[in-house]
Amino acid sequence: MKKMRRCLCLVLCLAMVVCISACGGSDEPATGDNSGVKVDRILKMGVSGTPNVDPAIATTSSDITSVVNLYDTLVVPAEGGVENSVADSWEVSDDGLTYTFKIRRGIKFHNGSEMTASDVAFSMNRTLEIGEGVSYIFSDAVELAEAIDDTTVIFHMKKAFGPFVNSLIRLCILDEDEVMDNKKDGIYGENGDYGREYLLTHDAGSGAYMVKELVQQDYFLAEKNPDWFIGWDNENAPDGFKMMAITEAATVRTMIQNGSLDMTDQWQSSENLDAMSKIDGVSIAEYSTCLLYNMYLNTQLAPLDDVNIRKAVCSLIDYDTICNDILVGSVKATGPVMSEVAGATNTDVCSYNVEKAKEYIAASKYADTIGDYTIEILCNSDVISLEKIALMVQAVGSELGLKFEISKAPWVSIVDRTGSLDTTPHMLAICSAPKYNDAGCYLEARYHTKNCGTWEQAEWIANEELDEKIEDALATVDDNERFAKYAEIQNYIVSELCPTSYICEYTERIAYNSNHVKWNFIDNAANGQIPCTLDGFSHVFSKMEYTAE
Repeated sequence: MKKMRRCLCLVLCLAMVVCISACGGSDEPATGDNSGVKVDRILKMGVSGTPNVDPAIATTSSDITSVVNLYDTLVVPAEGGVENSVADSWEVSDDGLTYTFKIRRGIKFHNGSEMTASDVAFSMNRTLEIGEGVSYIFSDAVELAEAIDDTTVIFHMKKAFGPFVNSLIRLCILDEDEVMDNKKDGIYGENGDYGREYLLTHDAGSGAYMVKELVQQDYFLAEKNPDWFIGWDNENAPDGFKMMAITEAATVRTMIQNGSLDMTDQWQSSENLDAMSKIDGVSIAEYSTCLLYNMYLNTQLAPLDDVNIRKAVCSLIDYDTICNDILVGSVKATGPVMSEVAGATNTDVCSYNVEKAKEYIAASKYADTIGDYTIEILCNSDVISLEKIALMVQAVGSELGLKFEISKAPWVSIVDRTGSLDTTPHMLAICSAPKYNDAGCYLEARYHTKNCGTWEQAEWIANEELDEKIEDALATVDDNERFAKYAEIQNYIVSELCPTSYICEYTERIAYNSNHVKWNFIDNAANGQIPCTLDGFSHVFSKMEYTAE
């Protein structure tokens, strides 16, 4: 039975936006009296790789969770849209080419300096110039940001951009002076490296938490910012949180049992979650951050350069078994955009049908030579469930003369491999989510040519017609008109291009110690419903209660 998901962006208060501090790394120990953080008040969670905490280049779930918990933004998600945070108010010109924001006075960065409109403008312009991470959200539409006084910032647009205000939940605000005071030589002209090296282990933010220590491929420790402008009405919020690069099943299970881990990552197998659920005090949380689990198909690499072979592969995936037995609690995807996202539509996606796969192979240019090709399926070695899916495809495909080779690699290697067409595999099992509540955001990230060579666009689609459709839709201010264009795009992608197998709308499941952690986002879910929000906003530590003795 299909589970219902709660409304996107379940009422999340202004306290959702949190930050990293300029305090950065420390020579002092990460725990103990000298750390400035009480040992028994640090919430400890497992993640797949330590996060990148520079908001201009953050992309993965652990990255996004970190910056959500470390930086403030102009607006934050709210039911039905967004609400003010740093922004006090805003106005839009009639032609949609100028957005004028007034910001609150008195917001302090972690180093004690006061935030001004110049910091907001700097943060946008830095994002645009670096051109990585979430910059694609703004790069086509925003010309530049300009501060005209201490409390007024103007965004000058290249063209109208319908979901611009919604997208600003991803513009983290940095202290301009701190970043530039710590710049080194680099590729950005007079801006040097734009503080990128500094922000590997430090922050320049103003939010609820701030960087204490970050050791790559080991752990990231953050501590509470006592001067956060939202305030600390939640007295039981964690004094800090620690993200540890730990996903190996036996290790995770042991640490959950002995209390050295409070929350697991979201990639644990159903078997390991079932085992942990039997531990006293451990609960299994189910929620959605609008993630779609996909099988990317490299459209430039034979034999997947033939759309018929791509459709054949999509017809060899047993979606129901995956949702019921492997990615438990998930539901079959109905298109390129998760159904809870504004502007999503149901499309005629492929179903599990071996006979149909045979027909597609017969109709392809590889009908007589398909056995000459070995098709690589690359899986994240940290996520055991993905190999199970690949093995299912391999077994069914062998009956049709398709040769699949399964390879595994850690996340860092996957990112490297998808950076070049020559090293991108035939197939990649991976999930992705929209950065804000609008289908255009997802369509742009996943299918616009400008994002080829990133892990989000490993299909290597270079389709000018599709690019134009996406750009036109994003420039449409009226919601109904924009959503109608999104529907046309989604149907076009599925029926004409078929670059992806849309496996499921992923229900994330993690084990956590419910004796110590009160997680309102989970606890507020009604019976039979799965709470749903945007990536990063499921783990808002300032809203949790942590009562470990």
